[in-house]
Amino acid sequence: MCCDGTMFQIVRMQPGEVPARLGRLGLKIRCRDGEYYMEQPCSALREKRCTVYEQRPVRCRLFNCEQLGRVEKGETTEAEAMAMIVETRALVERVRDLIGQCGLREDGQALVERYERVVSTPVNPELEPELVAAREELEETMRKLKLQLSREFRLPPGAP
Repeated sequence: MCCDGTMFQIVRMQPGEVPARLGRLGLKIRCRDGEYYMEQPCSALREKRCTVYEQRPVRCRLFNCEQLGRVEKGETTEAEAMAMIVETRALVERVRDLIGQCGLREDGQALVERYERVVSTPVNPELEPELVAAREELEETMRKLKLQLSREFRLPPGAP
């Protein structure tokens, strides 16, 4: 979920990285205000695997989600972590499905960007009553997903 646009919208390049080299690998490298970053979802992600794993950006090398950290510390089992991943991925898929029901097709943008585009579009309850219920469910499911990602996958604030 860190590479597919669920957890992050961008990955900032680190000092010493060569954006052009990463771009030649097929990564979507952009520059804003002199800072380079990679857009998410990552273009090197294929069937839940990184196709440039040995050459991936530094931030990708350094990131370990909270679930992995808990397993390594013995705070949870691998089976419990996998169950949390499956549960969270089900929320992700439900959000994607609801975004589609609200009329926005998959377009390669990060999940949060797609969600924000949907909820910023006005809905007329008289003309589109089916969208009202879908939008409400989308907002509630996204709230649950964001909370779960924050509690279960992102490192606590101030963590290295």
